[in-house]
Amino acid sequence: MPVNENVLVGFGYKDDAGVYKIDDDTCIIQTVDFFTPVVDDPYAFGQIAAANALSDIYAMGGKPLTALNIACFPINDIEKEVFNLILLGGLDKIKESGAVLLGGHSIDDKEIKYGLSVTGLCGIKEIYSNAGAKSGDVLYLTKKLGTGFAVSAICTDFLDKNTLDEASSSMSKLNKHSSELAVSFKLPNAITDVTGFGLIGHLSEMMIASGAACEINLTSLPVINGTLDLIKKGINPAGTKRNRKYFAKFTHIDNDNSDENLLWVAFGAETSGGLIFSVPETKTGYAEDIFKNKGEPLYRIGRVLGKKADSDICINIA
Repeated sequence: MPVNENVLVGFGYKDDAGVYKIDDDTCIIQTVDFFTPVVDDPYAFGQIAAANALSDIYAMGGKPLTALNIACFPINDIEKEVFNLILLGGLDKIKESGAVLLGGHSIDDKEIKYGLSVTGLCGIKEIYSNAGAKSGDVLYLTKKLGTGFAVSAICTDFLDKNTLDEASSSMSKLNKHSSELAVSFKLPNAITDVTGFGLIGHLSEMMIASGAACEINLTSLPVINGTLDLIKKGINPAGTKRNRKYFAKFTHIDNDNSDENLLWVAFGAETSGGLIFSVPETKTGYAEDIFKNKGEPLYRIGRVLGKKADSDICINIA
């Protein structure tokens, strides 16, 4: 793997974005993300894809600066209006973030794909990563879980409109305000966001990078309304099954009577999910008051523990 003294965060711990030192005071954060449509509404899809890409900057404690569109469209088979609405949805989220769209690149492809390459900025002493969690920290989540199940149910008769609306609203919401609050008040020791690897997958990466373990309370997980009904009806995305198969080796389920449906939620692949904060216990009351006063959700889901040196287990599910 290439090594450069200016690369402060790279491949090492599977973090959310790369961080490159510009000078003694400033770093840039670089990320890219794009995917196929997760909802039928092209404008909403553009919003969700852009929010998802921008999230990696927020997960590093940074501020988005510039963005480039990545667009793959079947040019001869798609109406121009659909193309325009996707790009407009993305542009509106870029503007909301405070970043500037510089352009992008498009190709003719048989399947629609859209996302962004984003460059962000942060102070060299203000970099957050997934590697700073400490024993005794409290774990918080900023968005409800379950978007992957809603997305998988779109083409079925099982999906309630209220569930779809809540999932779409969650996916299109920027992590801007929750990140800014956490960073400006210096609340967390570590940050990551929840996307395709699900809550358990991204928590596993945070614990491994931090040399720690954690315990999460299954019944305290915030879940989008209607998600558990979808699971009971057999909606179970392939990505979620892969997550559980792979990340199960890092987890221990403390209770044999744990709700199986909630376990699937914990492993569920998310699109444009929330942030996970690892916050020192001494700051928890302060953090909860700040978020409550600003009207931003903050869900306490568990606690960071010391890591047993001879064990691969890094998450205890209580």
